Amino acid sequence: MTTAQAPIDRRRPALGMALPTTALECGYWECNVDGTWFPYPWPTCSIIEQAFCRFKGSVEFLQRGMSYRLDFQQAVSQDVHTAAQVNIRTRMLREARRWPSQEHKARHEKQMRAQDELVWSAWVAANWAWLLFDAQHIAAVSGFTGPQGKPHTEKPARDVYTFGAFCLAAGGMPELLHHWPLQSLACATHPLGRRCNFSMQRLTAADAQVRATANEWQQLCRAWQDGGLAGRSRLVGAYRIQNHGLVQGFLATKQAMLSRLEGGTFKDGQSRTSQLSVRMLWHGTKSAESLIDICSDGFDRACALTCAYGKGCYFAATAAYSDKYACDVRVPGEHGRGLRAMLLAAVIIGELEQGTSGMYPAPVKPHSKTGERFENTCDKVAKPSIFVTFKDYQALPAYVVVYELSS
Repeated sequence: MTTAQAPIDRRRPALGMALPTTALECGYWECNVDGTWFPYPWPTCSIIEQAFCRFKGSVEFLQRGMSYRLDFQQAVSQDVHTAAQVNIRTRMLREARRWPSQEHKARHEKQMRAQDELVWSAWVAANWAWLLFDAQHIAAVSGFTGPQGKPHTEKPARDVYTFGAFCLAAGGMPELLHHWPLQSLACATHPLGRRCNFSMQRLTAADAQVRATANEWQQLCRAWQDGGLAGRSRLVGAYRIQNHGLVQGFLATKQAMLSRLEGGTFKDGQSRTSQLSVRMLWHGTKSAESLIDICSDGFDRACALTCAYGKGCYFAATAAYSDKYACDVRVPGEHGRGLRAMLLAAVIIGELEQGTSGMYPAPVKPHSKTGERFENTCDKVAKPSIFVTFKDYQALPAYVVVYELSS
């Protein structure tokens, strides 16, 4: 069994050499300030380097009118020697380190970037891997942009997801859902280990050439074209979300609402079942983290921020409206792209009533014999464009749509 070689102290001459390695190095010292490494300016860097090469245990110096002490520690690799900076007055500690030169640091970062790109390439290639992150969770490393931290596994596992034999092609269901596969699904996986209790497949324009997904992608493109944003944006891709528990609850809620619209529950004896429909509507949310929460657990009306038409979950007929509430997202390796994301959801719409600010629950139907409430409120009953739901499982997250606004 081999053991790892201990880092070499570059201040000591190598076997057979008269001079230490540091004799041919300028030394590049830097300090970690709140996660960012800043180089020490001249002449401070020269003072530190001289003390280091003379095997001093520490060195004191002045910088920006403050007195500091740098305590030399140990070599942690062939190129890096650590130290601790102490503010003599406040006793604040900061990390410090030495590279043989700035070129050594640049070479190291290039190697790390290549390793990161190699690791992330396996995740980018997996169409069941969640790759949408908020800006604050992204770290740029010498040009490569990826989430802070490495993936929890080198390659994403492809676990089978059991969806169930749901009938999504039944009458009244949106045509987009008719194309959902029911078998050979993969469980979504998150590179940083976040919970994903749903199946996911990433779709892009390349899927227009694949027989199994061509019709689905074309319908997504049409939905985007009709959504009012196509003229100033480009559809980049979409994540199809299939959550067994949410679909089961959604279909049960649809059936329960359908039964409440039958003629026997109304004073005039007339059925309102024809008013029940399932529409594909848009929903913007504040962050990529919120997107994954909705895909896992469904829409939560407790998170509603704007309640102009009632305290519920809001959905819009156009993507242009939901863009106001959509979130910026970052994707590993896609540095500098202004990507955004929103949800396309299947929403059960029944009898509508004009909503008012803070309304909860929905008002009682005056024509109901049993005091049933309206299924939804909206902005304008005659021509609604904003719909509010008040029941759990009344809306189903179907797709996370990723797009890029025109500059």
